[in-house]
Amino acid sequence: MKLIIIPRIRIVTVIILALTASLSCSLTGCDTKGAGPVSAGRDSGYTRSGFCFDTLITITIYDPAGEELLDECFDMCSRYEGLLSMTVSGSDIYRINEADGGIPVTVSEDTIDFIECSLRYYRESGGKLDISVAPLTQLWTKARDSGTPPAGSTVASLIPSTGAYKLSYDRNTLTVTKKDSTLMLDPGALGKGYVADRLKEMLTARGVKSAIISLGGNILTIGSRPDGSPFRVGIRQPFADTAAVAASLKIKDSSVVTSGTYERYFTYDGELYHHILDTETGYPVKTDLLSATIISRSSLDGDALSTICLIMGLKDATELIENTPGVEAVFITEDNKLHYTEGAAYYLE
Repeated sequence: MKLIIIPRIRIVTVIILALTASLSCSLTGCDTKGAGPVSAGRDSGYTRSGFCFDTLITITIYDPAGEELLDECFDMCSRYEGLLSMTVSGSDIYRINEADGGIPVTVSEDTIDFIECSLRYYRESGGKLDISVAPLTQLWTKARDSGTPPAGSTVASLIPSTGAYKLSYDRNTLTVTKKDSTLMLDPGALGKGYVADRLKEMLTARGVKSAIISLGGNILTIGSRPDGSPFRVGIRQPFADTAAVAASLKIKDSSVVTSGTYERYFTYDGELYHHILDTETGYPVKTDLLSATIISRSSLDGDALSTICLIMGLKDATELIENTPGVEAVFITEDNKLHYTEGAAYYLE
């Protein structure tokens, strides 16, 4: 069974005490005009927020050169937005989507890297993660905006257009080619995780020992707080009227990513339609999980595994993570009970 993910604005993971971000915007492009350090100093760090990747991003750096490093971080975000956005005219993804089948599109090496990672997750997940699903995700985004599910015939007509196996790339010529003109890429499922990892690589190379990167709820930390204590990350209570916290995690030099059926949804005739779709039917997948939170070293891994686990359900997801070295998980089932892998107990407060 292949499944795909409508791009989401994650509102489920927040830094407690150190950082709280509002993640409910729907802008396109990257806008960091007027952004600057909210606080300055070795203990308080340098913090800046701005809109990019259709969401709010916030980065805090505990380093004397924090202000200059924030400039570099936001320049990187703008550059990646100009490469990987499906809505920014002229971006690499935009040009791939506009191209005819069989016509190679010249792209940047970064875009090739992202395509390669996406295809690897497509293969390893058995098709559960498929970035070539823009027509279906766009259809369900419009349905969510209108509050009415799409006609079954319309959904069925778009399913043949999906399938990342119709996509190929060539590192030597830096080109990407679609076999089918109707194939369209939507990087929303993995894009923020990919960029967060690149930001951490840059900051670590610059000698930063303590920082928090939040890209629309993808939380990635460098080291610990300046006093050596862990960062604290909250997991939101699903469907709560407020930002109630279901659990709190103690994190050092790790990523926390949560995927939930309540992130983007609407109800119609008493039925809930969430954002994770089965491409065999084109409709939301059935699962006994309300949310899946992944603790890992890589934010990209967290992006992928949080969605895969949500799709698989509690039993299979627990088995998967217990057999994945260096990764732990916290799950909330449809009865609002908390479940977690054995190693996750170390992080839970």
